[in-house]
Amino acid sequence: MSRRVSLLLTVALATISALPASAQTTAAAGGRIATFDGAGANAWAGNIRVSDEELVALLEEGVRRSPTFKALTERLSKSDVIVYVRPDVTAKSNTPTRLTFLSARGGFRYLVVRVQAGSSKQQQIAALGHEMQHAASIADASSVVDSQSLRKEFERIGKVSSASVGDDFSFESTIAEEIKRRILSEVASDSGRSAAKVATTR
Repeated sequence: MSRRVSLLLTVALATISALPASAQTTAAAGGRIATFDGAGANAWAGNIRVSDEELVALLEEGVRRSPTFKALTERLSKSDVIVYVRPDVTAKSNTPTRLTFLSARGGFRYLVVRVQAGSSKQQQIAALGHEMQHAASIADASSVVDSQSLRKEFERIGKVSSASVGDDFSFESTIAEEIKRRILSEVASDSGRSAAKVATTR
C-alpha cells in the first residue's frame, strides 16, 4: 500500500476545516456527511466513512462474516482516527489497496483508504481489513501526525521501501499481513457454512 501526499492533503485540510461540529453526531446517527473532497457520503460508522452504497454493503458484509474484521471496526470507533474509504477504480488487478495520511486537525487524524474495485468481495473485505489494521496501528501511535511521522512509525514496526519517483513510499507490517490472511479464512469459512445451510434447507 502506498502513501501518496499530493493535492489530497491541501483539499483535505480545506474541507475538514469546513466540516460542521455536528459531523461526528451525524455519522453516528447514520446520516450523510461530507467526505474529504466535499461530496456527500454514507456514514457507515462514526470513524469509518465511505463514498458509496457498495462500500457500505462491503463493510456490513465484513462485519457479519469475519469476527476479526468486526473487532477492527470496533477498535477504530473508539479512536481518534477517521478513515475515509473509497473505491480505486483506476487500479490494476495487481495493485494493492492504498492508505494515505491526510491530516491531523481538531483532535482527529484523517486517513483515506482506496480499495481495488475489480477484485472479488472476499479479497476486498480482506484487503480493507488489512488497511484497517494499519489504521489501528496509527491510532495506537499518538506520535503519528503527518506523513513523515507515519514513515518513522512504520520503519519501527514494519518495513518501508522508497519509491523511485518523489518522496512516496510503500510500507507493510507482519501483523497486517496476518490479519488479511485471517479475514480471508474467516470469510471463506462463513461462505462454506452458508452453502451448507442452503443445501440442508433444500
